[in-house]
This record gives sequence, structure tokens and C-alpha cells, in this order.
Amino acid sequence: MSINMEDLKKVNVDTLTAKEKQKCYEAFVAFDKNVSGYIEKDELRAVLEEMGQKPTEEELIKMINEVDVSGRGAISKEDFLKIIAYHKMILQTSDEEDIKLAFIALGGNEDKSGSVDRQKLINVIQNEFNLSIDLNRLIKELSPNQNELKYEDFRNLLQN
Repeated sequence: MSINMEDLKKVNVDTLTAKEKQKCYEAFVAFDKNVSGYIEKDELRAVLEEMGQKPTEEELIKMINEVDVSGRGAISKEDFLKIIAYHKMILQTSDEEDIKLAFIALGGNEDKSGSVDRQKLINVIQNEFNLSIDLNRLIKELSPNQNELKYEDFRNLLQN
């Protein structure tokens, strides 16, 4: 995981839902062992690992230095939300790229134009991945009376 400090500076914590913010606050309180209102570097590592992230020592120091306005070498609740919003942005970008690559592999175009054949998608999901979900029903909900899925419908299918 590489951190782009310019992106971290620009991240908007409003991209987090109210539920995500609540979970972040709960995690913050749980890992603020000394109830100082700040998370130290080792506490930050534990919080991020709890949320599925694996930052390096260097990345932790960079994160703290970038968002530590007070210069205390620790992170406030607001700073913590900024870091979590950044990681969410990175994960969403990665997911979007994976979906685009799958769309292209199944017959769509790189510019997200074109479409994926419904039956081809069903065959790949059921035969290649051995999944037994009712794709016909899901596809009909997204794209009724269509034998092909445009990119937006394809993305919505994979994200749900």
C-alpha cells in the first residue's frame, strides 16, 4: 500500500457514511488506550490492522506527520477519519479497476462502451467460479429484456 500524500491532503471525510463514521469513532475510542483524545503510532497500526489495512512503519509515520496539525506525533479523531476516508477511496478505486478489467475480458470496451453477453457472463460465473447464484434473476432486475449488460449494469451486478 503506497500513500499519495497529495491525495491524502485532498480527501473529504464526507465520503464516509454516518455508519462508517460511527464505526471509526468507536474504533478510535477503543484504541485510544490512555483516553488522551489522540492515537499514537502503535495504536494507529492496531486500528488500521483491525480494519483490514497493513501499513508499513514508514507509511504510519507519513500518515501521522501529514495529518498531525498539532505536531504531537499523534492523531486526533478528525485526523483519523481523514486517514480512513483515504483508504476507502483507494479501495474503491481498486475495485472499480477490477470491475473494468472483468468487463473488458467478457467483451466490453476499455472506454466502458459496449456490453457483456448475459449468457457468457452466466457461464463464466457458474462454470469458471463454480458459483450457484441465480444470475438470471439478478440480471433481469438490473436490465430487464436485455441479452447484454452495459457497463453500469455490469458494475452494479458485481457490487451487489
